[in-house]
Amino acid sequence: MALGPRDTGQLVMLTGWDATALRNYQLEDGTTFAAIVAQMNAALGGLAGELVGDPLWAGLVSYTDQPDLEYRVGTSNGMELFTEYGRPDAQRAATEGHMLPLQAFDRGLGWTWNYLRRARASQVQADIADAIKDVKDRWRVSILTRLFKRGDDSGAAKGLGSGGLSPGFATTAASTGVDFVPPTVGGTSFTSTHEHYVGITGGDFTAAVFTDAKDELREHGHEPPYEFIISPTDEAEVRALTGFVETASSLIAYGAMQDTARLNPMQDSNGGYYIGTISDFAVRVVRGVPQYYGFGWKSYGANSQRNPLRIRLAKGESRPMVTAFPDPRSGAGAVYPLQYMMLFTEFGVGVGDRTNGTARYTNSATWSDGTPT
Repeated sequence: MALGPRDTGQLVMLTGWDATALRNYQLEDGTTFAAIVAQMNAALGGLAGELVGDPLWAGLVSYTDQPDLEYRVGTSNGMELFTEYGRPDAQRAATEGHMLPLQAFDRGLGWTWNYLRRARASQVQADIADAIKDVKDRWRVSILTRLFKRGDDSGAAKGLGSGGLSPGFATTAASTGVDFVPPTVGGTSFTSTHEHYVGITGGDFTAAVFTDAKDELREHGHEPPYEFIISPTDEAEVRALTGFVETASSLIAYGAMQDTARLNPMQDSNGGYYIGTISDFAVRVVRGVPQYYGFGWKSYGANSQRNPLRIRLAKGESRPMVTAFPDPRSGAGAVYPLQYMMLFTEFGVGVGDRTNGTARYTNSATWSDGTPT
């Protein structure tokens, strides 16, 4: 028997105790099925709203559940001089069309019954947050890939059947299976060799890159202001260009004679942010855009049908949906619904207006598709 009162010196690990096991017991909170479902529902509900409401994506895309598009092309025949007895010839617009892709994506989650019996809530929350991040990454990469890909999407695996094509923006006929002659605007006519994917030698962004992109959009009737996205790697170079006007910072008091861009410098949900303006473009740095690449377009407002990209959703849907349910391929049914949990979404990114977008690659005179991350 030991004599004397207990003090802090007796707060020691005894020989037969395991520190890790005791720590696990201390943090064990008995996370339940209902608690995880509630967390998952809250996360997925917020995610759907974020994808639709994000200012970058909202100003770039619109949504449809239809698999096809049809649009006017080429030159019209114009009006005829009126005569008292003569009747004008009937005329019709020339049209072209393409299909929109649709692909399904899933992401597995799973917790055994015994794990949940001893789980810490923070671990489960981390798993859910990681899955949500993967959905957002898939969304970003799919959109950016279409912006920097000149060729057509095709094939049944992309929801296009055996002969359907989903082309990019205006490009020479040799680069697409859906020839496109942009409609005449203001007396300016175009041919099927009109090109919106431009390669530039030198490896540098210059003021001329933005001037040329502006002219290309404006000749199709898209009036300023415009949007332009670049890679974080190219940010410093663009900021240094002559004619570039920086976005005002809330941390700086500017003089009365100093020009600043009237843009919100705060980051969007993807981590992108405006840095300033040049040639009527609001320039935004976007994570995932590859170095040397840029893309300019006219935004017509949140999810406007006149925006450059058209995202196809599952039939009957009007906004992107991400759902969670037990993987039907597991063979376990609903006996242990969380052991084979999966997230599922279905969408495809195509081009809505083939004139409202122009891509730049500044590292070669020959265009090469970019690979976003």
